[in-house]
Amino acid sequence: MKFFFLPSPKNSFIRGILTIAIGVIILAMPGITLKSVIMMVGGMILISGIFSMLFSGRKKSNGIGFNTSFQGFFNILWGMLFLLQPMAIVKIFGFFFGIIILFLGLMMFLGTLGTLSKSIWSWIYLVFGFVMISGGTFLLVHPIESTENILKFFGAILVVYGILELTMAWRLRKMPKGTNAGNTVDTTYEEV
Repeated sequence: MKFFFLPSPKNSFIRGILTIAIGVIILAMPGITLKSVIMMVGGMILISGIFSMLFSGRKKSNGIGFNTSFQGFFNILWGMLFLLQPMAIVKIFGFFFGIIILFLGLMMFLGTLGTLSKSIWSWIYLVFGFVMISGGTFLLVHPIESTENILKFFGAILVVYGILELTMAWRLRKMPKGTNAGNTVDTTYEEV
């Protein structure tokens, strides 16, 4: 597996194709992709909870068995919630993310009000604060659409990264064979 990340034309080509494909899927179907990711996370939490419940009886010392079964029970509940109501989880994520961005934007906006006459950078921070307040408010009002837009942005970044990987594959293919690109070997030497 570690050889997959070494710089070679074949590896860069495969990584480029995979990231472009994932990016295009995210760009084409952000709602379905978002729902699928939430459901996969829910499935992992649910499986973790089931295993915690199954193996909680083996750990009897110091109340560890009770804690493990308690944790397993809540993991099963969370996993079921993620699986049965993935869009509600997206709304909750968008809501909390919106509150954080809104709060940071307010702090930046209010922090620069007293320094506007001292520097041009204060005005830039004031604009950034206003943009963050607007973005946080939009996240609070439209959490699902905002999360899908964030996912689309991530998909576009993946497509660009995939194109860069394909460019790297083409460049590595054109390198002379004897250069051993990326493979550095320490050799012993003799002092003169």
